[in-house]
Amino acid sequence: MEQMKRMFLSLVLGAAAASGLLAGTAAASGPAAPGKRLVEVNCEGLGALTVSIARSEHANGAGQVVGAKAHGIPVSTTFTVTDTTTSTVLFSETESRSSGPAHQNQSSVGCKSAPLEEEASKFFAGGPLPPGVAATDTIRVEFEVHIVPKT
Repeated sequence: MEQMKRMFLSLVLGAAAASGLLAGTAAASGPAAPGKRLVEVNCEGLGALTVSIARSEHANGAGQVVGAKAHGIPVSTTFTVTDTTTSTVLFSETESRSSGPAHQNQSSVGCKSAPLEEEASKFFAGGPLPPGVAATDTIRVEFEVHIVPKT
């Protein structure tokens, strides 16, 4: 099961980066700094933001808001992979940080990226399809992060 989770995470991040859908209009903000990528998110009470984050799938540091003296410290992240053709959640994972500067007892704000949708044959390219998923099914990936905003 752990191997399947890692495969999904790699596919999600790879597909999102390759498609540019998570970056949305972030390219309009200019290129990301070395080792960083730009991500468009919509945050409760804050609106649409372009955020610079580390490229590593294991990164969990603060995201810097582009063009502002503000950043967000992640408290929890959730991503969900759904086969929308069959309305089946293929995988969902939530990771929480329980200590450090983003303690879960601080006020947090939810931020979501634009969903990524792609045909299963493209999304799982190079790997086997999960049981019950047809090559023509539509796969949807949704990502949400709860942050402690700082200025």
